[in-house]
Amino acid sequence: MKLQPSDDLRHRPTPGHRMRDSLFWEVVVPEEQIGMQVYLYLTDRGRAGYNVVVWGPDAEPIALNLGSGRIPESDDLDEFSFEGLRLRQHEPLRSCSLTYRREDVAIDFEFRGLHDAFTYHDNPDGLPLWFAENRMEQTGHVRGSIQVGSRSIELDRIGHRDHSWGLRDWSVPQHWKWFIAYTPSGTAVNGWIWIARGEWGFGGYVCRDGVALPIRSIDHKAEYDDDMRQRRLKATAHDVNGGKTDLTLDAFGVVELPTHDPLATIVREAACIATIDGEPGAGQFETHWVGSYLQHLTKRSGTAR
Repeated sequence: MKLQPSDDLRHRPTPGHRMRDSLFWEVVVPEEQIGMQVYLYLTDRGRAGYNVVVWGPDAEPIALNLGSGRIPESDDLDEFSFEGLRLRQHEPLRSCSLTYRREDVAIDFEFRGLHDAFTYHDNPDGLPLWFAENRMEQTGHVRGSIQVGSRSIELDRIGHRDHSWGLRDWSVPQHWKWFIAYTPSGTAVNGWIWIARGEWGFGGYVCRDGVALPIRSIDHKAEYDDDMRQRRLKATAHDVNGGKTDLTLDAFGVVELPTHDPLATIVREAACIATIDGEPGAGQFETHWVGSYLQHLTKRSGTAR
């Protein structure tokens, strides 16, 4: 499925339907023990919101800022400004710039993709409709800075972004793992492992030399602490051409995101040191859990590993 530049802008629903866009950017800086992400959503009914998170090894994030409110119907994502966050996409599917100023957090970066934007519809398992109508993922070069409190961190490294559109039914997935890992040379692995209705599925790509190759399946083994916070992921991505790519993600900081759905879904983000086929890098490892199931596992902390 070929993505169009308009896919990176705001989506309007067809008559009688609803629509939601969600956009995400991240970068992990292991030498500073810092992870940063920005998550933005917009709905066809004029709602918008975001979380801006900077975190490290401590139990509490360095910053976790939330924004919510209403936006005009005319607002689009080529030039978008909301509650201290400003997004500009002069070259959709290729590059964008984002600035954020609020309280003691200042983020400013330019993002340029290392490869063509990738859609999960190109994976053999496709993209389940309960998750989104479509989703693009892209690893790229990030140049800018993060300032939080008294700390200032310059960015000139690899990071990642995604953009989904369509409604998400949080009651369907039983669990998922999503991850991105990248190295200074530009090698990257994006993976999504989900289980829903008792079935497994896989999404993502392996990127080398500016070409993103779809993943067919992922062998994976995760390690958790007694509270089921992710500590490590070892995975082997099998691409559609028969190649194998080995990945390790070791978490140095985990943050739990606020969610408000009826199932009390828990989403946790781990900033990680990564290796891809032995080459060192960085990345992020996300887990999704149904709240009641996670609570059951943590009550059995002596054996929940």
